[in-house]
Amino acid sequence: MVKIKEGYMMSASEKAEYERVNALPRKLSGRVDFYYKPQTKYPPRIYMYMHAEIWCDRNRRPMGLFYAVPFLSRPMNREEIEYHHFDNRLCYHQYEDWDKLIYAEEQEADQLDQEIPGSGAAFLEKLKGFREMYAIGGQPPKKVAGVNQQPESEVTPLLQELIANGHQYTVQQIGDLLDQEQRGEKRLAVLILLRELYKSMATGVGSDLNITPEIIERKAFLSQERTRRNFVRRVYQKNPLFALEEIRIRFPGYTEVMLMTDLAVKKQKKRKKKHKPVLDLRRCQLEKLAHRLQSENLIEKDYQSTCCRMVMLQNAHDHRLPIPLMVTLNKETLVYSFHWRTREKVVKSFVELANIKGTTHQELGQRYKDIKGSSYSY
Repeated sequence: MVKIKEGYMMSASEKAEYERVNALPRKLSGRVDFYYKPQTKYPPRIYMYMHAEIWCDRNRRPMGLFYAVPFLSRPMNREEIEYHHFDNRLCYHQYEDWDKLIYAEEQEADQLDQEIPGSGAAFLEKLKGFREMYAIGGQPPKKVAGVNQQPESEVTPLLQELIANGHQYTVQQIGDLLDQEQRGEKRLAVLILLRELYKSMATGVGSDLNITPEIIERKAFLSQERTRRNFVRRVYQKNPLFALEEIRIRFPGYTEVMLMTDLAVKKQKKRKKKHKPVLDLRRCQLEKLAHRLQSENLIEKDYQSTCCRMVMLQNAHDHRLPIPLMVTLNKETLVYSFHWRTREKVVKSFVELANIKGTTHQELGQRYKDIKGSSYSY
């Protein structure tokens, strides 16, 4: 249950919102991702994202982690899911001290061990293994030979060379390199970079291409994630009962939590129906009268007259009756009849012309003919 400060009295609106959210079904699973943020003008730190499966890359942009990849993940336990059920926005924690992070994760690992025996201890062991690699809290990283030093990828120098000199190649040369890589090692990062170069040279961008090894590696990671997710969904659709065992043949170490995450489909936002704006005179008048009834405190006489006016306008609109406009000029009165769908602005412009001193019925008649013959009037 969510923690509420002892003695705190909720207001009526807070209690209603609490009861509304509390009645909603809980999520079956969740994921926590751990990201390392190196030293900038702020000290290095580790970000911990709760319900990481609903975070988008753009949500991590304010922390400078748009292209970052998590170095560790774990499933959320039931108490965490219950606690964060009441979140009304995305939640994350940040740590600048390994001791505080490990102490907090020990409590969660104990709960994980109760739900899935051994999972919490295994996660905690992996987390402590990264302590030597990622230094936070002002402590320099400890160098342990052969354990924490990761060798530079063989692909990275090739990526750097292609980024530096790729704009000097011709389209034919890049196409040959792309065919050679597809028939050979099929390194994903190299293929992505060659495709970007081929596209830039074909479209004439050339040396203006702004790309870095980090962006290429990020695209390769997203492509691998997409490939795995599509494979998992295909296998599960064909054989749900033994899907996990079949998936583990291709992806060793695949867990049930990862399966539920890959099968989850984000709900698409419903598109709002487009409503045409109200422009004709009668409906504009109806909207103004309805607003007057809701916003103003009318006396009984004004209230009844407003309601009667609305009924008359609505009946005229339903029966598509023409709009009569009586104009008196030089003691001569004429009635001008407008189409029932005539725009409010058109009728108002006609009235403004009639109110100008010196206007005659002949001028109004010419203006009336123009209005009747124009398609813009409706």
